[in-house]
Amino acid sequence: MAEKYLSQIYYNPESPASFGGIDSIYRVVKDEGKHQISRNKIRLWLQKQDTYTLHKSVRYRFKRNRVIVGAIDEQWEADLVIMDSISKYNNGFKYILTVIDVLSKYAWAEPIRTKTGENLVKAFEKILKKGRKPETFHSDKGTEFMNRKFQAFLKKHNIRFFTTQNETKASIVERFNRTLKTKMWKYFTAKNTLKYVDILQKLVKSYNHSRHRSIGMRPVDVNEDNESIVWQKLYGEESDKSVRFKFNIGDQVRISKARRTFKKGYLPNWTEEVFTITKRVLRRPPVYKIADFDDEELKGTFYEQELQRVNKSDSDFYRVEEVLRSRMRNKRKEYFVKWLGYPDKFNSWVPAESVKDIKSMY
Repeated sequence: MAEKYLSQIYYNPESPASFGGIDSIYRVVKDEGKHQISRNKIRLWLQKQDTYTLHKSVRYRFKRNRVIVGAIDEQWEADLVIMDSISKYNNGFKYILTVIDVLSKYAWAEPIRTKTGENLVKAFEKILKKGRKPETFHSDKGTEFMNRKFQAFLKKHNIRFFTTQNETKASIVERFNRTLKTKMWKYFTAKNTLKYVDILQKLVKSYNHSRHRSIGMRPVDVNEDNESIVWQKLYGEESDKSVRFKFNIGDQVRISKARRTFKKGYLPNWTEEVFTITKRVLRRPPVYKIADFDDEELKGTFYEQELQRVNKSDSDFYRVEEVLRSRMRNKRKEYFVKWLGYPDKFNSWVPAESVKDIKSMY
């Protein structure tokens, strides 16, 4: 009875609660006084409504896992900064290879003309010749760092390599990129120029010799003797905080489309496909592993803000994107359908009578 009433006030375009959230529905329920329905019951009911779960607002800014290392040069992050729009003022250099040590925040930058493996190797060789070498090299999923020649170069120098699965990229080096480009564009304004190749190393030196807020000292001053002090400054305050999980193993969830950088607010913000929580990973903040209905686990981990709990049962409606073909089986008509928002591996045969409001295709 309560669910029927909620459907009436939620799906009626004239209702003050139409297509609203928990608070707006609760206010109408309370004002009309026909039923006693708690906020929690409304929340659970909304988790079953595709119109609510697909269009629920998405958080784009939230605290993410910190990259925690134990020592100087244990891990470097790298990125390629695109500079092709001003390459004609900079001897044809279209990119800048930027690299940063995660603990000390010490950074390097070398211009390159193209993203070939050979050019990446030459630029990285220049950095290594300055006297430091990482144990681990981390980048986003850019194909340039997966190049065969560059991978062979890392292997030759016994440098382990890994990439980031999340949409958010190598965040520490990207913060350095912003600092470097800010200095660069201020220089352009001051000197009325767009040429940076002749002062790039000076800008990097300026950064390395400036006090870094997160470590409380200059990157150039961090060494093996004081790295424990830097570690405590970076990570010590979080060591005693407890972690609470929002989701349980087995919970059904949708994934935020922010993972795929779709940001038009009036379009669905969450995947049509529903997944299942398979593992809870103890980090600060916590993250989760998820799998699809075929028990195929997705790569990477997901933050709580990237997931939304839903409540879908086998008896619920699943939307059809397209009827691919039809057949007669045991005197019953069946459709082979593609499910909206699901990969092709889930295409399946269903009884024709179970498909509602289908267009006449055959």
